[in-house]
Order: sequence, then structure tokens, then C-alpha cells
Amino acid sequence: MEAKLAAYRSKKRREAMVESAKNSFKGVLTWNDKLILPSDEDVEDVESIQSDDSIDITPPPPQNPIVTQVTYLLYFLLWATLYIIAVQFEFGAVYFILSLLVLIWINTRTGPKRKGEPSAYSVFNKNCEAIDGTLNAEQFEREIRYGASSMH
Repeated sequence: MEAKLAAYRSKKRREAMVESAKNSFKGVLTWNDKLILPSDEDVEDVESIQSDDSIDITPPPPQNPIVTQVTYLLYFLLWATLYIIAVQFEFGAVYFILSLLVLIWINTRTGPKRKGEPSAYSVFNKNCEAIDGTLNAEQFEREIRYGASSMH
């Protein structure tokens, strides 16, 4: 029974991830301002997917740092080659700007948070703890009264 339940959850998780990817691509590629409301069935499936028992995202095992560096070097050389070609066709500025936008998009995480990772919204964290770098009212008041150098 446990194996069937695990298979069902993994199937539903995959379906939800595929649907989420489709919706995100549709949202990016279309210019519609229509609001799509989820059905009750979708909400139940998402809740079962988001439960602590069903999602356990662990980071992949670390790779060899030399392989990683060589991979990044090859990516950079490919980008630089394409940039030189774009400059020759007087398309360099557009290529550079599009490259920056792609880099920004790649560096944003759109997946679910990892187990045990604090939320950016402190009300969802244990004891309402804020993450590092969050500006709170007490810090703001100290900076106004005593200056920014009063922070330690």
C-alpha cells in the first residue's frame, strides 16, 4: 500500500510540476491579463504535494570543482564567440542586454523552498524569525536616531 501511495504522490508531483512549468511559460509568452482561478481539485492536489511528507528537495551532490570551472569557462567562451559574431553584425548591444536578462532569469529560483529553509516572509517562520538582511522597525529607528554607523 505504501508503494502505491508513494507512486501516486510522485505521479501527482510530476503532473503538478509539468503544469506549473506550462503555466509559467504561458504567463511569460502570452500577453493575457486573464485571471485563472484554480479548482478545488487543483487546490487539494497542490496541498498534498506541498505537505512536508511528500516534498523533500535535497541539493544535488557536489561536483568536482575543476569540472565545474571548465564547464563555466566553456560557457563563457561560447558566449564570447557569439558576442563577437553579434558585434560583427552590429547586433552586439542587443545581444549583451538579452544575455543579461537571461542571466538574471537563470539566477532566480522559482521552485519550492527546501525543507528547513526559512521563508522570506517572517510570519511563516518558526517564532516569526526574520532572515538576515531584513529591515525591521527597531533597526530603522536606531539608524534614524543614532545614524547608520550605530549598527554592529
